[in-house]
Amino acid sequence: MEVKKWINKIYNSNHIHSFISSTAGTLASVFFKKSSDFSTFIYDKDITTTLFITQIIIRIIYIFLFILCNMIMLKHYVLLMKHYSAFYATVLNFSLNFFLSALCGIVFFHEKRKFFWFFGVTLIICGLVFILKDITNEEKIKNK
Repeated sequence: MEVKKWINKIYNSNHIHSFISSTAGTLASVFFKKSSDFSTFIYDKDITTTLFITQIIIRIIYIFLFILCNMIMLKHYVLLMKHYSAFYATVLNFSLNFFLSALCGIVFFHEKRKFFWFFGVTLIICGLVFILKDITNEEKIKNK
């Protein structure tokens, strides 16, 4: 029962739109990178055309998923901007997208991250906390 209350609280806070938007944006970049990665494309003339056609179909599916994720991202970003200011929505969306893109880069493309990158992420998260706390305080003052 506590989990259901927690999920309802998150959904009602409208921050779920930021998470969905950031996740969809990150997945869109992953799908586009996969669709345009020609290092895995087989050019050998001796290979049957079925393999070539299969690769083309997979790339078309990646492009379709790229477009779908971009549509989802824009929809939830606009919904987030209906509830919060454009600055608040942009900062929240950017920071989540930055973090999720790095995670996807590590998981899907085996990218390496250096210590300074993690230091930079820590600074971004600290800045995000300060900005969001200040914006929340300003909204409370306006409502009074």
